[in-house]
Amino acid sequence: MTSIVLFALLTAPAIAAPAMTPSPLPSSPAALYSRRALRRAKLIIQMEMLQLRNERLDCIRAALLRQLPETLRPQPPTTSVSRPNELARSPRCSELLDY
Repeated sequence: MTSIVLFALLTAPAIAAPAMTPSPLPSSPAALYSRRALRRAKLIIQMEMLQLRNERLDCIRAALLRQLPETLRPQPPTTSVSRPNELARSPRCSELLDY
């Protein structure tokens, strides 16, 4: 009896595994993400770029003011809190202005 079962198992055709097909690639980023997610990501990138632009402008302004003689520098209003290190070089400025 066992020989018949063994013979049947050995002579039976092998069952092929189903072929794995790769998932179709989305044709555009819009197919991957919702419009809301894309709009939010775009706004975040724009805000980061504006912040970097403002930081770069502050660094350039400080560098230009350092080049001016003391007599030509604009006087800050007396009501504002003065920042003594405003014209000091910062490591962040060297990063921003390093091309």
